[in-house]
Amino acid sequence: METIWKARDLGREDGETLVEEIVMDCGVSPLTASILIKRGCGSAEEAMAFLEPDWEDLHDPFLLPDMSVAVERILTARESGETICVYGDYDADGTTAVSILLGYFKEIGIHAFFRIPNRLEEGYGMNTTALAEVKAAGASLIITVDNGISAVEEVAFCNAQGMDVIVTDHHECQAALPEALAIIDAKRPDSQYPFSELCGAGIAFKLVQALDQAQGGDGDLMGYLECAALATVADIVPLKDENRVMVSLGIRTMNEGPLMPGIAALMAVSEIEVVNAGNIGFVLAPKINAAGRLGEAGRVVDLYLAETISEAMPIACFLRDENKKRQDIEQEIQIAAEKKVAAEGLYNHLFMVVAGEGWHSGVIGIVASKIQEKWYHPVIVMGIGEDGIAKGSCRSVPGIDIFAALSSCAPLFESFGGHEQAAGFSLAADRIPELVKGLEAWGRAAGARGHLKKTLYYDGEITADAVDEGLMEELSLCEPYGIGNPGPVFKMGEVNATDVRRMGKNQDHLSFTVDGLRCVGFGLGECDARVRSGAVSLLCKLKINAFNGNETIQPMVIDLKGDPLMDHQQAWEWVAALKKEEGESLRALPIWHYPCNRLLPERNALIAVYKMMDFEKIRALPFDDVLSHCPGMNSFQLLVGLNALNEVGLIEFKLKRGVIYGKKCKTNEKKDIQKAPLVLKLKKYLGSTD
Repeated sequence: METIWKARDLGREDGETLVEEIVMDCGVSPLTASILIKRGCGSAEEAMAFLEPDWEDLHDPFLLPDMSVAVERILTARESGETICVYGDYDADGTTAVSILLGYFKEIGIHAFFRIPNRLEEGYGMNTTALAEVKAAGASLIITVDNGISAVEEVAFCNAQGMDVIVTDHHECQAALPEALAIIDAKRPDSQYPFSELCGAGIAFKLVQALDQAQGGDGDLMGYLECAALATVADIVPLKDENRVMVSLGIRTMNEGPLMPGIAALMAVSEIEVVNAGNIGFVLAPKINAAGRLGEAGRVVDLYLAETISEAMPIACFLRDENKKRQDIEQEIQIAAEKKVAAEGLYNHLFMVVAGEGWHSGVIGIVASKIQEKWYHPVIVMGIGEDGIAKGSCRSVPGIDIFAALSSCAPLFESFGGHEQAAGFSLAADRIPELVKGLEAWGRAAGARGHLKKTLYYDGEITADAVDEGLMEELSLCEPYGIGNPGPVFKMGEVNATDVRRMGKNQDHLSFTVDGLRCVGFGLGECDARVRSGAVSLLCKLKINAFNGNETIQPMVIDLKGDPLMDHQQAWEWVAALKKEEGESLRALPIWHYPCNRLLPERNALIAVYKMMDFEKIRALPFDDVLSHCPGMNSFQLLVGLNALNEVGLIEFKLKRGVIYGKKCKTNEKKDIQKAPLVLKLKKYLGSTD
């Protein structure tokens, strides 16, 4: 995957002056002040609010559309003794939103129950069979959470059955809105709410906040805020504006001692003592999501509504075990999907669409995310059921609106919905080829391929000796980090690494030391040869690593770049030019200042490469993995060698997106690699006679 590094600038002409003002008024370092500006703070006052979020920073809930109507109807239902059904979704956001409303309704004396569709049997959103059951259970009012904005027919069904519907949702609005009594969605075209990026549980919390205000405003809502904070991180919405306030305050109360026994139990089984956005997203939230993915979403509501730790602990243990099951299923599908990507050459498509029979619909979203991270393409993963219906989960890259892409194919779907970067749908499996064709057509018209180069932004350049406790304390002021408020990324230029090691079960990860700092790069194991070859530049985040009671600062490497001869994309361009050009244009290539031993391939290393290939079957070999088996050889030398082996008839190969696809050629003749045209040409221009 090709990456482009860019330094974030202050983005304003008065940036340097504003840095000085923030330093003076907020008592932070110039580095922290610059980070605050890069995160959108336009004044010292805004910077202070960013650093010290407060309950008073929450927006007036009655600014949300139809909030007054919804509050009046709910309080009327309480007065008249009606039964309310909270109709939710099975993910962490939806189950948390259900729990917030149910907990509050119980507190203020409203009789309510919940209905969450089974992910495996019913899929996302409202359905008339479930709604008929809700009616039979005695509900006269349905409140949706984290769904409903596209349920035009289902709301019409409720109206016909004499049930009022209040929709609370945070998803994008489609052309037609349901004819509900109230629709609370900050993304409504007519919304005047100052922030549109709340999650479903965030909207549910705003409804609770409005109900509390309507009754005098003296309720204790901090426990519900804890829940909303957890869901906000889990649903990967931007951690800015009101979301930042909710998450900051929620994490603060969790670390003071969670008010919700269910959250305390979940922290205990996860062995988390100090909560932050990172471990919410990667440790707590997956356990909550796992239940819904595997058809047990109701257990999450049980956890949140537990009144004691002893009641909550068995449920938390159940969720932990369900998450382990989810991980096993996910890994199995991940392996199968990756094989399909390689075998079918899906990396050549704009949209990487992969499907498998029986793939668990509860985990395909995670698989899609991992493939997207690896290849940096929009990805759609589908599980095909016995009924011939494919349920798909989509993940995109910045600049490519997956919801718009799906909308262009709307007639194909039985249902679909989502956001710019993530979406889901169901359609008949025999229409998958039409979907692929339609998405590619949309992508061409939208010029989407221009967004397939990943840009990595960094906030500043630092040296290893500048990394100390003081810097870490400053950076902690800007937490919580997440989408919309990314953790600061720093560039370390031209560092020499020692003690380079691959690590992990599959040797996928990398660790090395730079001036006493132990650096770790997840997913960068194949870059070990590049790091060993000489000075490299790093992009990294800094974290505190606690182990056996000791704390150390650890750079977490996001990306690295080394010697241009080690960059296989650059080397490929140079080798292509070496084969094509002659005379002055060839001499203009920037390779000639390198010594011969850095350009000509080593014979023994090429023998090792040759042995990695088979005669009959084409093997897919990650470029960096092949390079790691050739100590002392750089990318340019490897590519010259591969071309030389090809020219003398020993192998056939091609290089696509960092993967070598090659096989041996059968021959009875003895071949001399040194007589390959490319090697002879390179020697000629080097003036070498070796």
